[in-house]
Amino acid sequence: MHPKRILFITAEFPPGGGGGVGRTYTAANALAQAGHQVVVLCASANSYSFIDPSYPAPHAKVAVIQVWTPELRHWIRRIRTLIKSFNPADRFFLWRHLAVKKANNLHRKASFDLVISSYPFFSNHAVAYSIAKQFGLPWIADYRDPPWWMYSSKHRIQPEFFDFAKYSVKTITTTERSKTLICEKLGILPDSVQVISNGCDDIAASIQTSLPVDGNIELLHTGSVYEVGRDINALIRVVSKMQPGIKLHFIGDPPYQSTKELLATLPNTDFVGFTPYMPAADALSYAAKTTVLVVIQGDLFENQVPGKVFEYLALQKTILLITNQGSATHQLLKHEPNVVFAEYGNEESIRQGIAQASQHQVVAVDRFRYTRRQVGEQFAALVETYLDHAQDV
Repeated sequence: MHPKRILFITAEFPPGGGGGVGRTYTAANALAQAGHQVVVLCASANSYSFIDPSYPAPHAKVAVIQVWTPELRHWIRRIRTLIKSFNPADRFFLWRHLAVKKANNLHRKASFDLVISSYPFFSNHAVAYSIAKQFGLPWIADYRDPPWWMYSSKHRIQPEFFDFAKYSVKTITTTERSKTLICEKLGILPDSVQVISNGCDDIAASIQTSLPVDGNIELLHTGSVYEVGRDINALIRVVSKMQPGIKLHFIGDPPYQSTKELLATLPNTDFVGFTPYMPAADALSYAAKTTVLVVIQGDLFENQVPGKVFEYLALQKTILLITNQGSATHQLLKHEPNVVFAEYGNEESIRQGIAQASQHQVVAVDRFRYTRRQVGEQFAALVETYLDHAQDV
């Protein structure tokens, strides 16, 4: 097969940091290693939550083109406090329009053979749909584990996904659960959906782990927190009553307003700390030295599995999973030997979970089975299969 030109649309890509960039970075490199010319269209670095210099430069056949976009996360939060009905699809809604124009120009200069979009963000897929439809290009949509509103007929954006589903030649998700939901809610045939699970970088499976040197029990949460769906207030209240000897640490988002108000009512807040986002390698090194790693997934994220779960598993650390029974994350982790479950929003269940996790003796596992070694291979194989079929037809 002759090498093809592939347009890979993903708003976030290294040097942007975060748990989701590794999947697109791995997939783009794998496609380039298979001989294809890959053009990654992403947002400008100023719009990323943070910059992570730990990722090496991508393959020589991967061209990364950044499209400028303003950083809107702060402004979206401020506007929402004033206008409750303000609800953009995601923080890349302005980038979406600029990216379509850029992709249009790129295709006219040197045409693409295939479009791929990845990430749960709506904007990525809206750009891909626009370009694929305008130029009659085949499109593979990697929704990963889609946000709740993709499954909700009451959400204003959901109808657009029906159009996406009709047009894309292949749909990718990360779990069998999300595959089933997509097929049911969007009317997609199961044969057109492929599950390519997530994973983590190999370093998470090889880094040396230890426990806090001060002898305290430290609970660590990394990444984003939200008042709805990933609320940390119940956890803070519980830990505040379990003093002394237990510390709570958040790396990522700063405390939101209700958390600040909660902390102001507590007589002592020395047990809890907030650290801004840091490079993935640094956060991983810190996680390797803590006692318990915390995952929080509430109702809003019951169909999603955060990418950091695979890092946590590969670190071979005790994990406290705070979620609803039967959620996608619970289903994935319920048989893992180093995971302790607590019910989301249930403070007594969380207290019992902390107590159990604090006493848990870690069970040895094959740490490399949680890495994304197979993710790139599966992406490349899927593209090869589709292009072979299209060539035969």
